[in-house]
Amino acid sequence: MKELKDVAANYAAEKTSEIITSAIAQAYADGYRDGYKDREAEIPADLCDNKTEYVDLGLPSGTLWSKDYEKNDKDHCEYLPYLKASSLQIPTEEQWKELTTECRWEFERRNGSYIFICIGPNGNSINFVSKGGIKTEGHLYMEGKAVFWLKDENGKLNKKGTWICYTNKIDLETTNYYMGYKLPVRLVKTK
Repeated sequence: MKELKDVAANYAAEKTSEIITSAIAQAYADGYRDGYKDREAEIPADLCDNKTEYVDLGLPSGTLWSKDYEKNDKDHCEYLPYLKASSLQIPTEEQWKELTTECRWEFERRNGSYIFICIGPNGNSINFVSKGGIKTEGHLYMEGKAVFWLKDENGKLNKKGTWICYTNKIDLETTNYYMGYKLPVRLVKTK
């Protein structure tokens, strides 16, 4: 006959193994969920679809520019206020200046839109279409201009953005916009 002490020890070993296995599995699942929640909070869900294509224009800094503006889930240009845009990889003023000085710019008018073509030193190109911005809900302004946010660390209510238009020549400017306006978003990354 088995000793009660031996039976109790075997029982305890089995149950301890089950409890430890269960606790580790639960800790893993909890950590996974918490990490997923943190990532969701960092990037808006409608912009993390991994559809952003980047183009190497051959810039000295190695900066790659997104092929197009960020789009919403209906494949339309996404207009964001500065605080939301600044959580993304938007270009700095230095990256914008490099683009304006290192690239050749051309202009076309197609289907009522102005298209500003930026041709890099290596011959690759990206387009900036005149999308304007949204000053108040539903009211587009700066039509005929290509605008987008630039990274701006100042503590003021006005933040840096671009202004591309055509008035007998292509004008490439940096200006300030109220941070509550909604502008299109272009992304950058480095090689």
